[in-house]
Amino acid sequence: VKSRTNNIPEGKQIFEPTGAFKKDYTKSWEYLDKVLTPLEFKAVAKLCRMAKMNTNSLEPFNGDTAIGVIANELNIGRNKVTPMFKRFFNLGVYAKFEVALENATYTKYWILNPYLSFSGKLISSDIAALFKGTVIERIYHLVL
Repeated sequence: VKSRTNNIPEGKQIFEPTGAFKKDYTKSWEYLDKVLTPLEFKAVAKLCRMAKMNTNSLEPFNGDTAIGVIANELNIGRNKVTPMFKRFFNLGVYAKFEVALENATYTKYWILNPYLSFSGKLISSDIAALFKGTVIERIYHLVL
């Protein structure tokens, strides 16, 4: 029996092996393209690039992050941050999660909707469950 040194078919290669494996979902993005302004769409794309692998955490952003820090990071005007993020929250682009850990200070997290974009192979079922019933999750499952 001839053994193969790898399972990559002939004529194929691993493309950018040091790159992160990221999944984006077309239906969700097409919906956002219809309902968001170009500036809002750009901000959501930046949030997707910021999301941490396997958790989709938008760290360091949370409810205590200064508006100026968010505006600077996303390259948007300070007066646009609050209405923009209110809209993103109502659409289900991100969720706010708060927890008090035993050996840590009270912490707040912002988590990007995995039905929009996700980095990694496995997701905690709890994270996915946070977004059940959001507009983005409904659009993701919409049968065309």
